[in-house]
Amino acid sequence: MNCEACDASLIDYAYDELESEQRRAVTRHLAECAGCAVNYCRLRADLDGALQAAHEAPPVAVRERLRAAVEREFRPTWWRRALAQVRRPVPAYAVVAALVIPAALWFVRESTRDGAAAAATTPRVRGYDAAAPPLVDRQIL
Repeated sequence: MNCEACDASLIDYAYDELESEQRRAVTRHLAECAGCAVNYCRLRADLDGALQAAHEAPPVAVRERLRAAVEREFRPTWWRRALAQVRRPVPAYAVVAALVIPAALWFVRESTRDGAAAAATTPRVRGYDAAAPPLVDRQIL
């Protein structure tokens, strides 16, 4: 067995998942090759450390409850969050306001100008009846 084949099967060897013939070949290679033996020792230490860390870690439910408790305790109130949004250096609503406010002012100005101009130039018609026939069609006598 060469070092590349041994390195590829070290994890399976550590978890005892190799067939008996492959296991013997890896064992013989580890006995003869110091570099692969050192790699196996490092891998085994890493695997043991990961297993120990997994056993010492609290269950997922405990971590979720702890995270929720910390969030409830340290989460700012709704008005502090709103104030933080307003006090942002470049808030998004400021860009929208910078575009909308001049357009709204122009619209109001134009609508009042058109209304005033129309009222000043349009004569008031009194006594007009839309249901009555036009003067042309009326009988004079």
